[in-house]
Amino acid sequence: MRLFRLHIVTLFLICALYSNAQSGNTTLKKEITFQADSILKSSFLDTLRTRYGIHFSYNPELLNAQQKVSVNLVEQPLFSVLKELIDSKVLDFKALNNQIIFYPIQPNESAELIVPYKLIKGTVFDKRKGKAIPYCNIGVANKALGTMTNMNGQFVLKITEEYWSDTLSFSCLGYESYLSAISTYPSKEQVITLAKKIYKIRTIDVIKYDPEYVLEMLSINRNNNYEKEYALFTTFYRELIQENDEYTDISEAVLQVLKAPYSNTFREDHVKFLKGRKGSVSKPFSDIRFRLRGGPNFITKLDVVKNNESFINPEFRHLYSYNFDRVILIDNREVAVIEFTPIYGLRDILYEGKLYVDVETWALARVDFEYTKQGLKEARYSLIQKEPRHCKAIPTELCYTIQYKLIQNKWYLYSARSTMNIKLNNKEEKLKTKFKSVSEMLITNIEKGDFQHFTKQEIFRSNEIFTDKIVSYDKLFWKNYNVILPEERLVNALRNFDSQNLIITNL
Repeated sequence: MRLFRLHIVTLFLICALYSNAQSGNTTLKKEITFQADSILKSSFLDTLRTRYGIHFSYNPELLNAQQKVSVNLVEQPLFSVLKELIDSKVLDFKALNNQIIFYPIQPNESAELIVPYKLIKGTVFDKRKGKAIPYCNIGVANKALGTMTNMNGQFVLKITEEYWSDTLSFSCLGYESYLSAISTYPSKEQVITLAKKIYKIRTIDVIKYDPEYVLEMLSINRNNNYEKEYALFTTFYRELIQENDEYTDISEAVLQVLKAPYSNTFREDHVKFLKGRKGSVSKPFSDIRFRLRGGPNFITKLDVVKNNESFINPEFRHLYSYNFDRVILIDNREVAVIEFTPIYGLRDILYEGKLYVDVETWALARVDFEYTKQGLKEARYSLIQKEPRHCKAIPTELCYTIQYKLIQNKWYLYSARSTMNIKLNNKEEKLKTKFKSVSEMLITNIEKGDFQHFTKQEIFRSNEIFTDKIVSYDKLFWKNYNVILPEERLVNALRNFDSQNLIITNL
C-alpha cells in the first residue's frame, strides 16, 4: 500500500555559528576555457558551477536564461565573460567568495519608468455581511495566471501587457463568480464584493450521486483530465512556524516545479529553488527550535491525483466508506461532495475528508483531508524525527487542502496548504509548548512545452530544510512575481525582514 508521509519534523536544541563573507575578487579573475556552438545561458552557468565551483544567483527572466548563446573562450577572465553574457542596461553582478550575484540595475529617478505589468490590488468582501473573504481565487479567465486573497481578503495581482485585453475572474466556494475587463481597472486600490450563491432548484432537478459511480468516473477520466506532458510551474511558497501563538520563523520563496505527466505515476515532480526571503523574531521563546525537513518537496506530494492516493485509488477503495454529501458550485461549476472515512479498525489507513468532483468532466476539483485520531497516533512515530531530552512531541492536528483549476480543458494543481499542530510536553519542567506550522503553495503561472530537466544540484531534496536554503532578503525581489499577501498579524512579523542583514543566494 502506497501511503505518503507528508512532513518530517525535527525538534532540537539550536547552537549556530555564522562566519562573515570574504572578498570575491579572485573569483572574478578566474580564467575560463569553454567552447559550445549553441548552449542555453542557464546551462552555461551550470557548467561553470560544475567545472570551477562557482555558484550563481539570478532572476531567470532578467538574465533571459533560456536564450541560446555561442561560446568560444580560451583562458578568459570570468569578469569579462559575464559582461558579455548580460544586458548591462538591466543587470550587473558582484562576487562574494565563490558566489556570483546578478542584481537588477535601478533606473535613474529622472529616467522614464516603463512598467511591464498592470498592478491590480484590493480587498474582496461578502456583499451582504461586509466580511472579508479569504482564499478567494483571482486570475485571468481561462489563462494560467493568478493569485488568491489572504485571510483578510486582500490581494495583489501583477498582469503583464499580453493579458490586458483579457477578463479578470474572482471566484470562491459558495459565492457568485465576478468577471470584469482588466482594461477597466484603475491604479487605485479596488473593493470587490461577491454575492452569496443561492440555489433555487426544483425537486425534479435534485440529483443524488452514487459515491461509487462518482469515484469510478473519476478514475476512468483521469488520463483525459490531466496533463500528459511536462509542465513548468512558477509557484509562491510560504512556511510559517508559531510557538504559543507567536511567530518564530517566516520564510517565503519563488520556486519552479517541473510537473511530471499524470500518465506516469513513477515520474516524480521536481522542485527548484529560485530566490526567497526569511525573517525571525528577535526574541527566542525557548531553547527548542521547531523545523521542517523537505517542505517544498513534500507539499508537491499533496497532489493526490498525481500520486494516486489511497482514497481515490480503485485498488484500495474497499478500505474506505464513502457518502454523498451535496452538490455545490466551485468556479461556477457543479461539484459533487463525497465524504470518506476509513473502515473502523484499520491501522494503515490514516486519512478522512471530503472529495469535490466536477460532475461535467469527472475531475477532482478540490480535496480536504486530515489525519484520523488513529492516524495522529501513528504520525508520532513516522513524522517526528528527533525530540529534545525529557520532552514528548504529540501531533494534535494534521490537515491539508488541495485545489485544482480547469485551464484550456485540462485540470492543473492550483494550490496546496498544509497545517500541522504539535504539542510538546516537558516532563522534567512540567511545561507544555504548542507549535504550529503552516505551509502553502500557490501556482501563479504555468508554461507548457519542451523543458530541460533540473540538474541534480538544483533539485530541492526531501532531507533539506527550506529555511536553510534562504540566506537573503531583497525588498525589490517580489516585483516581478505574484504572491499571497500576508495577513494583518503576519505583516507585523514580516517587518523584521527589513532589519535582517542578509544576502540573496540561489543554490
